[in-house]
Amino acid sequence: MGVSMNEAKQDENGFWKDAEGGAISVSASDLERHAYCPLSWKLAKEGHDGKGDAISAGIDKHQKIHDKIESFHNRSIDSRREIAVWTWTLSIVIIFLIDSFAFVYLEDDYLGISGDGFGAEKVGDLDSGWYYLTMYDTQADGWNGTDLIMLDENNNLMAGPFELKNGTEEKITFRLSSDCNGCIIIIRGVSSDSIEISWALSSTDFVPPQELGKFLVMLSASVLFVSILMIALPWRERFGWNEPEIEHNKVVQTFDQKIFKPVWQTVDFVGGWISGGRIEGFALLSSIVIMLHGVSLYAADNRQQAALVLALVALFWLIISSSQLFKVLRSIAAREKLSIELGIDYSTKFNYSDDSKESSILSDNDIGLRGRPDQIVVIDGNFIPVEQKTGKIPNEPHLSHKIQLLAYIHLIESSTGTSPPYGALRYGADIAFPIEWNDENRNLLMDNIREVQRLTVEGGAKRNHQQIGKCRNCSRKHACDESLF
Repeated sequence: MGVSMNEAKQDENGFWKDAEGGAISVSASDLERHAYCPLSWKLAKEGHDGKGDAISAGIDKHQKIHDKIESFHNRSIDSRREIAVWTWTLSIVIIFLIDSFAFVYLEDDYLGISGDGFGAEKVGDLDSGWYYLTMYDTQADGWNGTDLIMLDENNNLMAGPFELKNGTEEKITFRLSSDCNGCIIIIRGVSSDSIEISWALSSTDFVPPQELGKFLVMLSASVLFVSILMIALPWRERFGWNEPEIEHNKVVQTFDQKIFKPVWQTVDFVGGWISGGRIEGFALLSSIVIMLHGVSLYAADNRQQAALVLALVALFWLIISSSQLFKVLRSIAAREKLSIELGIDYSTKFNYSDDSKESSILSDNDIGLRGRPDQIVVIDGNFIPVEQKTGKIPNEPHLSHKIQLLAYIHLIESSTGTSPPYGALRYGADIAFPIEWNDENRNLLMDNIREVQRLTVEGGAKRNHQQIGKCRNCSRKHACDESLF
């Protein structure tokens, strides 16, 4: 059977080690075959492959299950990506609507300063800042060449001249760059009918739309420039801020497969030299939103126009958001359909799926155990192995299947440093048996590993049952000389 007693011996824990101190290798499949029947395990070790329609059907079913899981995982990534984009577009809509309402409903602080007709009006001391001047004309034909200026006590021009070009009313926003002491407002006119002219002065903390638009455009350009620098230069290294690298005792190595690439950046991402991550992406998106906001406001002459422009931009983005929401719902529907077909919860996250081609094997070299579960899912932050069985659905899990699953639980524990509370045996799409990871099952697994190692070293595997049905369903009955039928 391979290794003789002269070459292997038990260590203090009862596990068999070869002459060089390496543990005798035992796979999870070895444990499953041995628990089913030691003779079946022996025949497999001797190179007798399983035969029968059940074997072929099982392989096909496993591949179909893997294909669906891979599709489910890809749909999950698509859903998260579509939801992220939809959330971003909806956020833009909300931002523009909030600003639109602000321009309409925020009130100015009326100073109680007003006047009418030609001449000068003393208004007292005014602090530096933004002001609204509302100009009225009762004849609705403008001031016809009459204008308004603001002087300080030293007759320095502080603001103006302002004129109502036409119509009944117009608001002008202006800024006093310094305090105006002893301010005087003078109406200079050529109109023969001064009674039709009046005005009112208000203070405001609200920056005029065009001025705010200019500021946002400049801010957007600055954010864009910083984003480009962040992508071009390895700034994280300068600040000692690097993403954590994968540690072998923290992350199962087989999780790093082509179909399970992160949505945004890898765990060992360091950035710089024309590469960016979440922060750079957020900065670029922010610069776009700020730019759109600034350009929209710059196109408005007053707050009413600003509110209208922002509302129209919000409507445009709402159309885009609605289109994106349709993609989200379609992606979620496809994912939900697959979850029903697989018999899993919609929110299940797969970190691993065995396609028998690209998945590497988990191992615990201390005891010689190795194996590759069908799937590993994340539930409540725990890595949970799932073993899919395609045969007849039993009333309770078969012992051989249970021991195989226990092997996968131990392998995840030894590979990640965290203990899964349980594993799952699935029979078909609707039946799943949780297998608890406790001291009793741990001891059961270790006893079976030691026994398979012993048989590997000493030989002597024998049939351990008198069940004709088990022999009849055995895939290696064609090579067995101890079959019961």
